[in-house]
Parts: sequence; structure tokens; C-alpha cells
Amino acid sequence: MIPIDVKTLFLFSAAANIFIIALFATYIKLYKVKNPIINIFILSRILGIFFLIMLSTRDSIPNPISIFLNTTINLFIVFYEVYCISFIERKFNLKHFKQCLLIPIAFSVVLIYFSTSPINTRIAAMSLSVAIIYAYTSYILLTNKRKTKIQHLTGYIFTLAAIFLLFRALGASLGTKTSMFSTNYMLVLPLIFFLIFNLIIPLLLIFILKEKDNQKLNALIKSKDNFFSIIAHDLKGPLGGLQQIGELLWLNDITDEKREKLTKSLYQNSKNTFNLLDNLLKWANTNTGLITYKPYKLNLYKIIHNNINLFNSQVKLKNINLSCNFEQDLFIYADYDMVDTIIRNLISNAIKFTKTNGKIEIILAEVDTTQNICTIAIADNGVGINKETLSKIFEINTSISTFGTDNEKGTGLGLKLCKEFLTINKGKININSNLEKGTKVFISLPLENN
Repeated sequence: MIPIDVKTLFLFSAAANIFIIALFATYIKLYKVKNPIINIFILSRILGIFFLIMLSTRDSIPNPISIFLNTTINLFIVFYEVYCISFIERKFNLKHFKQCLLIPIAFSVVLIYFSTSPINTRIAAMSLSVAIIYAYTSYILLTNKRKTKIQHLTGYIFTLAAIFLLFRALGASLGTKTSMFSTNYMLVLPLIFFLIFNLIIPLLLIFILKEKDNQKLNALIKSKDNFFSIIAHDLKGPLGGLQQIGELLWLNDITDEKREKLTKSLYQNSKNTFNLLDNLLKWANTNTGLITYKPYKLNLYKIIHNNINLFNSQVKLKNINLSCNFEQDLFIYADYDMVDTIIRNLISNAIKFTKTNGKIEIILAEVDTTQNICTIAIADNGVGINKETLSKIFEINTSISTFGTDNEKGTGLGLKLCKEFLTINKGKININSNLEKGTKVFISLPLENN
């Protein structure tokens, strides 16, 4: 049998890793990728270069240090890469990542026990440890239905890798000697497979990224199609109503009382239609990137009072008591136009669904400097929202056609816009409501720029 130069294989693989790092750096720059998991993958490749160089020169490093570094670095390389493949679709969570780090740490501690064992025993233990990691990852990828087709394919490849590593562990346990020039194919062939596999993983990760992007794009297109069909339907009603009111007002044989009612309906209809169009324009501009996020220090108290003054005529028509319970400057860090739109929409909704002689109060619920947030609530004693509607109120492809206490028609677009703007401003929205008892809408915004 022809002896295989394992040292050359290691050095070739190290050079390939340099090319892979350059490839991913280009990918990040071209597609403007901002996923921290990609950075973890690049870190694994940098560690991989050091690991392969150490393997090729391991005879020049004292054994205890060499063994510990080799096993630990190799375990972390494998962990980083399987983590990236398994969880690329989820938002990066540092707490989740730290919990998963316990896996390579635990194996590393166990392998310390084998640091004084013969080399074949160490190879067998190491191969078995990595095989378990690959087998567990393949189980996650193959049993989770939410994973993509390429992730499922990767699960099968990881299963094959686990089998080859078990084969290598068996070969090491049966063999008597290993060297940089080896004819023991039970040891070398799995190693060659592993090095080729090392070049395939980056391609799989890129394919998974592209597949995820395509899924998001298709979901977004579907949501937007549904959304615009809802808007078209909801615009048809008020515009048709405006036309009918205009035709009735054009007639000369109507009473003054009826003319007054029609004029009031005309005012209400035109205002609702304007608000709908204004929200639609803002939502469209946000999703096409035409609205830019420009945060700075704002006085939330002044924004609230400006909007209270804006709704003076509407609250007088329904004799609603609209007030703010805090009389102080409250500074936040956010985009002025977005916050102004959020407050305006929430007050407008509260007026719409509060009965005549009702009450709306804007409350300072919490100022938490440790969490860097302030929370206010817009509370009304209106008609409330049922549980089914409340559970779907922020879904972009759901039509919420609820009538106000004066038959004002709503689509729920304002609340969807509020949630989008709050997300952009690193804020949150939460709604508590009971039928016929009223609604409290809580919004949180950052106090400072962190």
C-alpha cells in the first residue's frame, strides 16, 4: 500500500480555510450580511487554520500542551460549525449560545482523562466525541420540521460524518501505531473524508443562507399581496361612502338636519380615509427603505401634548375627557416622526373606540433607568377588543375591520405601523383589553442611546 502524507493533507486544508475566510468576507460585503452567527463560523475557520498547522507540527510541541490544545480547539471548531448550520435561521441569542457551549467544554474536560493514554486511544476518544456531536446535530436537523431542505440534507451528511468518525475510532483502537506517513487506511481514509467535508460545510452554509433569504422574500411578497388586497378592500368602502354623501349633498331637497348629519359623516369619512392613506404611505415607505431612522433626544411629554391638542375637535364631538397624567419633561432616544405617528395612531384608536362621555388617559407606567426604558400607557374605558381579534391584531395579512362607537371603520393598519416603528426604535408594544371595559396599550421606548 502507498503511504499517505498526512502532514501535507493538513497544510493543504489550512490553505483552503484561508480561501474560505476570504470567500465569506466577500459574501458579507456583497450582500451586507449582519448575522453574528456568520462571524462565529469565520472564527471557527480561523481556529481551524491554527489547529491544522499545530497538527502538522505537533512533534515540536510538548505533549501535554499539544494534546490539550489540539483536542479543545478541535472540539470548539466542530461545535461552532454545527451551531451555525443548526441555528442559522434564528435570531442570535447570547444566552442560548453560552448554554450550547457547555457541550464542547464537557467533552474537553472528559478528554483530559485520556491525555496520558497512548496516541491510538486518544484518537479513538477524540473521534468518538466528535462523532457524538455530529450525530446529535444530525438528529436536530432531521427531526425539526421547520428546517430547510438543505439543512435536512446536511443532517444526512453529518450522519455520514459521524459514521466515518466511528470508523476512525475503531481503526485507532485496532491499530498499534500512527505517523505522519501512514498506510493504515482505517485511520487515513476517514481523515481524508473529514478534510473534504471541511470544504463542503461552507458551501452548505451559503446555500442555507440563500434558501432562508428566499423563504423570507416569498413570505414577505405573500404578506404584502394579502396586505394590499386588504387595503384595496378597505379603501373602497370609505371612498364609496364619500361619493354617496357628495351626491346627497348635491341635492337641494334635503332638510338642514339631514344636511348637518351628512356633513358630519363627510368630515368623519374623509378624516378616516386620510388617516388610512397616511398610514399606508408611511408603511410602504418604511418597507421600501424611503423612511430613514434618525434617532435623537426627544421630549415625549411635548409630543403627547401636541397630539392631545391635535384631537381637540374630535374629543369635543364625542365629549371625551382626554388627558395626560404626568406633568413633566420625559426624554427618550428615538426618531421624532415615528414616535409622533405612534402616539397619534394610538390616541386616534382610543377616541374611535371610546363611547360618548368616555375617558382616555395617557399614563406614565414606568421609568426604568437600569433597563434603559420608559413605558407609557394609553388607557380608555371604551368597547374593548375580543381575544380572537387581539391575538391577530399585529398580523400583516389579517384584516381587522372593526367599527368604532360612531361607526368609524378601522383596518388595524395603524397598530401594525406602530409595532413596526417601535421595533425600529428598539421599543415594544403590548395590549391589555376587556370587552366593554376598555383597553390599555403599553409602549416602551429607550431613554438613552445604548
